[in-house]
Amino acid sequence: MPKKIDVVNGTYKLIRISGLTSKAIPEEIEAALQVADDYAGELLSTGLDVGWVQPLEYGQSDPDDYSGLNVQTTGPFKKLLAIELVDYFGKQAPPTLYSNADKGMRSLEQLLVNVNPAQNPGTLPMGSGNEWDYRSDKFYPEPISDDGAIYKNTSDIFQLPIDWTAWLAGLFTLTSVTYEVDSGVTLTNEAIVDETSVVTVGFSRVGQFTLCAKATNSNGDVVSEKIIYNVTDCNKNYYP
Repeated sequence: MPKKIDVVNGTYKLIRISGLTSKAIPEEIEAALQVADDYAGELLSTGLDVGWVQPLEYGQSDPDDYSGLNVQTTGPFKKLLAIELVDYFGKQAPPTLYSNADKGMRSLEQLLVNVNPAQNPGTLPMGSGNEWDYRSDKFYPEPISDDGAIYKNTSDIFQLPIDWTAWLAGLFTLTSVTYEVDSGVTLTNEAIVDETSVVTVGFSRVGQFTLCAKATNSNGDVVSEKIIYNVTDCNKNYYP
């Protein structure tokens, strides 16, 4: 679990890459901790509980306090916090920061928002529907659980970056990342950049596929990240 100073430093690194700041001074670190506390509380009020640990007394977060974030939520939270800090210091964020923040918000929504499945009303007439079995009393086929799946198209080819910073916690280095995928998923251009693994993903057919990334650090520890993709063919006309 990363400390709050790790999250703040990582966020300033994103801002620095955009050319908006140099290395943060102590006053800016203190301000960023306050902004992070406030923003995590704001997200919580909208139903997105990232797990951020609030200080016992408002405004008294310590840099060495554990943030409460995990390997999945740290990256998206930093992308969103970057926009908050840029606004706090009265600067104009470039389009790349806004684009990253949008991706971060979508990632958090996929991770943290649970939508209750819809139930057909009891008054709905029964029929054969899409099933061959005439004895079936199901008007519609039962849905298959997406389990937080990401929707893609068969023509999509994209880079998948996974930030392992929170897991490494500044104590170890990322030594290797291996991938296990279902048939129908193509992986190319595997690379490791600092604490982030990157691979190019494509699909050869329609279906639901699982990608499992397994990271190993310099201590020999291993952690896995599972991603599920629902792949459709948007170019195919399914209706006459």
